[in-house]
Amino acid sequence: MLSFILMVDFILLTICLVFIFESIREREPRAPWVGAAAAAGLVSSIPITIWIPALRWPLLVLFALSVMFAAFLLIAPSQPNRRALQGADGYLVDGFVRHDERDIVFARNRALPPGSDVYRRYYEMYPEREAKDAERRKKGGPIGRPGAIDGGHRPNVAMIAANFDMPPVFSAHARAAPSAGSQPAEVTPERASTIVKNYARHLGADIVGICRVNPDWAYSHRGEIFFENWEDWGRQLPDPLPFAVVIGTEMDHANVSTGPHTPAVMESSVNYAKGAFITTTLARWFAHMGFNAVAHHSRHYDLNMVPLAIDAGLGELGRFGYLISDKLGPRVRLFAVTCDMPLATDYPVDLGVEKFCEKCMKCADSCPSRSIPHGEKTVVNGVEKWKLNEETCFDYWAKVGTDCSVCMGVCPYSRPNRSVHRMVRWFLKRSSPARKLFPHIDNFIYGKRWKPRQAPDWLDYRK
Repeated sequence: MLSFILMVDFILLTICLVFIFESIREREPRAPWVGAAAAAGLVSSIPITIWIPALRWPLLVLFALSVMFAAFLLIAPSQPNRRALQGADGYLVDGFVRHDERDIVFARNRALPPGSDVYRRYYEMYPEREAKDAERRKKGGPIGRPGAIDGGHRPNVAMIAANFDMPPVFSAHARAAPSAGSQPAEVTPERASTIVKNYARHLGADIVGICRVNPDWAYSHRGEIFFENWEDWGRQLPDPLPFAVVIGTEMDHANVSTGPHTPAVMESSVNYAKGAFITTTLARWFAHMGFNAVAHHSRHYDLNMVPLAIDAGLGELGRFGYLISDKLGPRVRLFAVTCDMPLATDYPVDLGVEKFCEKCMKCADSCPSRSIPHGEKTVVNGVEKWKLNEETCFDYWAKVGTDCSVCMGVCPYSRPNRSVHRMVRWFLKRSSPARKLFPHIDNFIYGKRWKPRQAPDWLDYRK
């Protein structure tokens, strides 16, 4: 009995110490103290067990219940989420219509110059949007005055601008075609997929998946104009190429944790620059292999990235509208390359995200603009999902001069891919009870509401 108690005590104490260490590394304000209280209890139980034999039975029962609880989480019946395993198609219902790029708030801000012909044409179709869009334009667009929340801290704002300068450099080269007379390389789909995935990682991608492209996720009409090609505005877009290599680049946890301050949008912008480089280079590789390819990044999207990433097996859709990936949670920016080179595809995954999000309300509770719903999913344009209020979300962006990132930072899946968090994700993928219980445990350990973390010294906006 004594040996069993001491063994379980040692295992739990080791987990606590690792948890404390990781929590300090992650600059969590509350979690280390919770871990320290648990560790203190486990340490004090050692002499009690040795010197007071009468208390061994209560401790034995307590530790046995802990072991049984962990076992229950694993052996309790867990039904797979069959809709998630169908990919983005699993949430399609009747009435779906392709998204029109002209309707996206970024396109309405950047590609509708007041007084222009396209401005007149668009607001003749949607007069109810004109006043709100004009108000947002006066504030400077979706991000308003960059860095307003931090007093326009110039070093950070300059980094943001420098990062956003890069995607336009690559957008003119988004479409890649083989040279005249070039013959397609003879390579099996399996071998081609192995090569392109590893090449993407070597170029800087953190996660990579491949899928057949569902044309439903392509935009119906062109709305973004970057090179004075106004004749393209409103043009119906052709069906996309049949295969997609979808990549995600990791957003640094420490920088995201400062949201809604400038280090968070600096992190977003640097990833958009990386994504433009990686996808353009991959598209050129396909062309040199004798195939057509198109790079999709922040200055040339022909498709919606989240459903494409879901179909490529990179994750599931979260309550806040972002992809939640396996190892990186929502701390990813998504990009893709579509091509006509035959590739071996990946499959959608069930990470337990949907059931977890049903119980966890952290993003909705912490959203500064109250744009994330607390309730159940609704059907929007033929898709069942939690519907973000984009208007109030972007109004807040314009107010603070950043892309906020609070929902991304507070999400439990955002925590770094380290020891204790990997163990939690392992349980969530396998256990239905864990998906219902762990959101409450997370609230107890980390707190329910968001508090921005201090920025790394070189990004400190308070200096």
